[in-house]
Amino acid sequence: MVQFSEVRGGASYLSQNDLRLHFGLGASDKMSEVEIRWPQGETEILRDVVADFIYTVVEGKGIQQKIPLNTLPRP
Repeated sequence: MVQFSEVRGGASYLSQNDLRLHFGLGASDKMSEVEIRWPQGETEILRDVVADFIYTVVEGKGIQQKIPLNTLPRP
């Protein structure tokens, strides 16, 4: 399966989009490969990324934080 999305910083006057990207994996429990193309032109590849976490990825430094989805507060 191949999916594509872009982070978009702002949409209109006094607004902000969510900077997180969300991908549905169906029955898969991990992403075999994640390719990130950074604005400066570099490409970063992450392998075997486990599902059901929120990842913080920093350009040139890889995954910096990993938070399980089941520990987030519910509205």
